[in-house]
Amino acid sequence: MSRHPLSAVADEAARALVRVRPGPGADARIMLPVLYPSGASVMLRVGGGPKDYVVTDDGSAAREADMAGATEFFHRAAREIAERCGVRFDGHELFEIEAPADNLPGFMAIVADASRQAAQLVAERHAERLDRRFKVGLADRLIDVFGHRVVEARPQFSGASTHPWPFDAAARFGDRVVLFASVTPSAISVSSAYLKMDDVRRLSEAPKTVAVLTRPAAFRQDQRLILSRAATIVDAKASDDEFRRVAA
Repeated sequence: MSRHPLSAVADEAARALVRVRPGPGADARIMLPVLYPSGASVMLRVGGGPKDYVVTDDGSAAREADMAGATEFFHRAAREIAERCGVRFDGHELFEIEAPADNLPGFMAIVADASRQAAQLVAERHAERLDRRFKVGLADRLIDVFGHRVVEARPQFSGASTHPWPFDAAARFGDRVVLFASVTPSAISVSSAYLKMDDVRRLSEAPKTVAVLTRPAAFRQDQRLILSRAATIVDAKASDDEFRRVAA
């Protein structure tokens, strides 16, 4: 083995990424450098042996869903991921039975990734539901700010291309129109919002466009930059005065 100091540093760093501690009975708990959407590390439980072992996420993905308030999405998502990854799901844990000793690391990697994917899928579906609820409620929020006579829910507006684009709400102040589009952090949502708002702003007498960001902390800086080229950006939880300011 190399005695170069860098090798020792790298070995120590690798050991720090994986932590092992005793579990219940003779089982071992192993923390891997695989992260859930919350930022927590995947923790596996390994038992059995010495020939075959049982590897399970010990319900970690289920707990992630519970902490996010998204338990209702968990069972279906976990079953989908278990089938896709070739592991078992017992209604609570994602696991693999009879993992042979000579291939234990490979089975641990599979179970850890399946647990991560299940938690990710739950988070995405939960966020989609929240975003749909927000889209429906955005017009109501704007009515509270500007009044019922000013706000139109879910209008269509044609851009320079003459293509009719759907918006979540429009506020009309005499001849002046302000279009509002709610945007989620997903790449598809950002790109589609930019496309329609950029097309609209190319009109000779273009209405003002406002991108209302759901879960603003989840947006990357480049996504904000892209949207800012075609619209004024506002946080979905902004105050009434802030909505009035961006509509002015």
